[in-house]
Amino acid sequence: MRLPRVGLVGVNGYGRTHLRAAAQLHLDRRLDFVAYADIAPGAAEAVAESCSHHPMGYPSLAAMLAGEPLDIAILATPIPLHAEMIEQTFAAGVSVLVEKPPVVTIQDLDRLVEVQRGRDVLCQVGFQTARAPVTDALGDLARTGALGEIELVAMIGRWQRSDAYYARTGWAGRLTHQGRYVLDGTLTNPFAHGLMNALMVAGRAAGRAAGDTAVPATVRAELYRCRDIEGDDTASVRITTTDGHTIIAVTTLCAEEQTDPRIVVRGTSATATAWYTTGRLTIDPPMAAGLPADVPGDLPALHGPVDRSHLLVDLAEVVGGRDREILCPLRMCRGFVLALSGIFESAGRPRPVSPPAVTARFEEGARWVALDGVDALVERCARDGLLFSETGADWAAPTREFPLADYTHFDLFS
Repeated sequence: MRLPRVGLVGVNGYGRTHLRAAAQLHLDRRLDFVAYADIAPGAAEAVAESCSHHPMGYPSLAAMLAGEPLDIAILATPIPLHAEMIEQTFAAGVSVLVEKPPVVTIQDLDRLVEVQRGRDVLCQVGFQTARAPVTDALGDLARTGALGEIELVAMIGRWQRSDAYYARTGWAGRLTHQGRYVLDGTLTNPFAHGLMNALMVAGRAAGRAAGDTAVPATVRAELYRCRDIEGDDTASVRITTTDGHTIIAVTTLCAEEQTDPRIVVRGTSATATAWYTTGRLTIDPPMAAGLPADVPGDLPALHGPVDRSHLLVDLAEVVGGRDREILCPLRMCRGFVLALSGIFESAGRPRPVSPPAVTARFEEGARWVALDGVDALVERCARDGLLFSETGADWAAPTREFPLADYTHFDLFS
């Protein structure tokens, strides 16, 4: 088979990860990394440092598409540029690997799926943990009844980020940027994998196929900010699905102590927890004998961290002639984008947290903030299916539940 010809847009930031992966896969003869596009100072030097060969450099995606007969374009570009760049690449007859989130409004997602229809192009989305062994295993536990009747799917994210995280680029922490939606918040960006994985697991619990997420029916969301940004750095969200399951997502970038994010499925017989960045999976109480025969036997084992390049390998193999569907196609992300729309429709603009509830510290020239008591609140909300306002936190305020039936257009902050 001919090796797929690949171009990369954006070689800095997370683009460095894609650059290193494409360079190594080129050496391994898994693909032909032929071009990149980036106007940032030092882009050529970054490529030269990672590549033993010499991909052609271009000033823009348009120039690269015009100058190279590509099979795949990797888009490691800012969130607000994803929609137009995916459409531009589709129009050139080129398949796409795009970073998460693919888009942030439901109308963009639906429009791109329609543009893709009838064209011989694919779109792989960078949710590398959505089809990882640990996520599939957790979904199998929920599906087979090994945990009993599923009562709650919870996503817990407790990370720390300094103010420099929001200063790294002009769109960070913004709801809009240069006339485009960004909606940059905890579940849009850093914990997007967690929300996507929770939707995947809830879909499996409802008997959906392995590549289908649950469909959000209603959302009640509380978004908060502990610093001077537009987006949220702390959130609690309750989603009910069309299958009748409940998902609770509780996240903060102002944690007192950072922990690995995880998905918890609570059933009437047992609770299973998956740490999707490390691949660890536990069951409490331990699995007893007599479970259905199709439940994998190695679930408590450490599966190991996910290889971040496996989505590119998968796309290259399918484009190169493998007769199967890619792991994370664009259509699979509709439930995720629909949930994002519902989150902001329910919460509106993130609510500022009063300064007395926040503790700031300075380390090595960087400012960090911690929301006092947030770690215990996150754990309580995830355990009991609560939003922050339902715990009595004095900085929290209730919001409305937003229905998503027949919802097709987000236009909240324009």
